[in-house]
Amino acid sequence: MKKIFILKCFILIYFLSSIFLIAQIKSEYKEAKLLKGDYKQILYFNRNKKSFESSGEFFIANGYGICWFTKKPKESITIMGEKNISMILPNGEKKILSDSSNATFSQIANIIKSIFTYDEKAINDSFDKTEDENKNIIYTPKNDDLKKIMNKIEIEISKEGYIERIKIYNRNGYTEYIMNVLYAGNEITDNEKKYFE
Repeated sequence: MKKIFILKCFILIYFLSSIFLIAQIKSEYKEAKLLKGDYKQILYFNRNKKSFESSGEFFIANGYGICWFTKKPKESITIMGEKNISMILPNGEKKILSDSSNATFSQIANIIKSIFTYDEKAINDSFDKTEDENKNIIYTPKNDDLKKIMNKIEIEISKEGYIERIKIYNRNGYTEYIMNVLYAGNEITDNEKKYFE
């Protein structure tokens, strides 16, 4: 009887700590209007067991979107905003990669943006959520259209409460983002806003 009580207590503590961790993420993201840091992106391909790596800096502007300033291997800026996904090349040329007229790509872009900004409603509309033994959050797609594009998404949380690592799996391999948040602030300047115009 005592062992059963101890086991129940252990399960309750594990469950409560999981709730606290998830609540901490949400409060951290809701309080910060602007997150800045550096990142590394790894694209891994199952077929040839090769990977491609890029790195640089990023910022997440709450209510606007995400900017990726790729430094290596080739400089570019990728902007995931409310209306479209665009890229600014080193020569200053801006290319629209996708806009709201491409429904599938738009849906995927909004889901990815929702994960980086931890927009819980948008994520829960499209994914079922579980946790692994390391308290990483695992999202699996609910609908068949998403299942054709991705198998699952794994999210690892830093001790500070920010998303530190995201792995998006598909049938060809995975894309992994490793992020280090260096700044969290409550003001979005015109310098950040200009990317989303």
